[in-house]
Amino acid sequence: MRLGAWIGAILVTVASVVSAQDAGRLAFPDAEGFGRFAEGGRGGAVLFVTNLDDYGAGDEDLIPGSLRAAVEAEGARTVVFRVSGTIELKRGLSIREPYITIAGQTAPGDGICIKNYGVGVRTHDVIVRHLRCRPGDEVGRRPEHAEKGWSTDALSLSGAARDVILDHCSTSWANDEVLSVSGEGITGVTVQWCIVSESLNASTHHKGSHGYGSLIRTNGAVTFHHNLYAFHRSRSPRPGTYGDGSILFDFRNNVMHAGGRGYSSDDPVRMNFVGNHHPTTPFSANPATTYYAEGNLGEITGDGAVPAPYPVAPVVTTTAGEARAAALKSVGAVLPARDAVDARVIDLVRKGIETRVDSAEEVGGWPMLHSAPAPADSDDDGMPDAWESRHALDPNAPDHNDDPDSDGYTNLEEFLNATDPKRP
Repeated sequence: MRLGAWIGAILVTVASVVSAQDAGRLAFPDAEGFGRFAEGGRGGAVLFVTNLDDYGAGDEDLIPGSLRAAVEAEGARTVVFRVSGTIELKRGLSIREPYITIAGQTAPGDGICIKNYGVGVRTHDVIVRHLRCRPGDEVGRRPEHAEKGWSTDALSLSGAARDVILDHCSTSWANDEVLSVSGEGITGVTVQWCIVSESLNASTHHKGSHGYGSLIRTNGAVTFHHNLYAFHRSRSPRPGTYGDGSILFDFRNNVMHAGGRGYSSDDPVRMNFVGNHHPTTPFSANPATTYYAEGNLGEITGDGAVPAPYPVAPVVTTTAGEARAAALKSVGAVLPARDAVDARVIDLVRKGIETRVDSAEEVGGWPMLHSAPAPADSDDDGMPDAWESRHALDPNAPDHNDDPDSDGYTNLEEFLNATDPKRP
């Protein structure tokens, strides 16, 4: 049976609601999907990234003010940047300590990019916003990897990661998958408003050509919405399951351009495929997949169509055409500014150009991300003095964890969310 081949786009207002998590506080006001209640660093310490340095394993000392030092710290914490630029990792950056918010939007200047290795989430209650992850292939082309090859994701979740939301992140130039969610115990995850682009195809992976978008394999609940997939060989996306489990995968209002194809694995998959714009990227559902399809602009094939959607966490949903327009305007790390890589990718998508990339060098490599002076913050509470004064807070009192309007968001969160701390 062939379903959804060029289905007329329709308006769907809100996805069906799962009530199990409805008692929580949203990670931030625009958080949607299964990961919407991630706590992040709420109520914890403020840790500042003041340099672009990294340190390796073994005898290398911790570098105060580095992103790695903030990630490896224990306890609830919000990571605020006082510098912009590219961080050249010496090894993969693994987020293993829970209750962390990485606020890439705070970087003064052009923002932050992670190079050389990927970023992995291995824990719970994680919020990552406005971060760029572009490992590239320079490490893989070192002589020590010539015989056996080398591969990495740009940004990934694994193990038993849960209650995680990735928002407005830009990911590219990885040669395994670019952005993946793969681990038997993973659940409560949202990936929203992210760019998943330019996987490196004929690169350094030991299997050869391997330019893939996303592997989403878990027995839990995962939402992907309003993301842009562009320029992949395949897996745009590829959902699957472990053992006798069955993923619940809500995939809606995403844009796939020149993504090769999307397909589900041979494992049991329960999936909503709603309001997606994918005229150049067909999706095929394998026999073990049961799926609900509605309002997509593109081809879907499979025998497991069901007449009603699976109940999922809420996502405001529009037509496929509206989703494309919104994504091209707002997707990716747009704060503090969209960089030249994303601008080029968006331009190619707008023009309908199809291509693949084998090396970051082919497309100009990593642009210079200029830094600017960090705003004055007299009490080191993560909120600029000017913002505190504008909202009648005391710039000399570390009141980042206060909540004067009793809406559940701290003053620091109100700053990060661009909301009024005195108005619920």
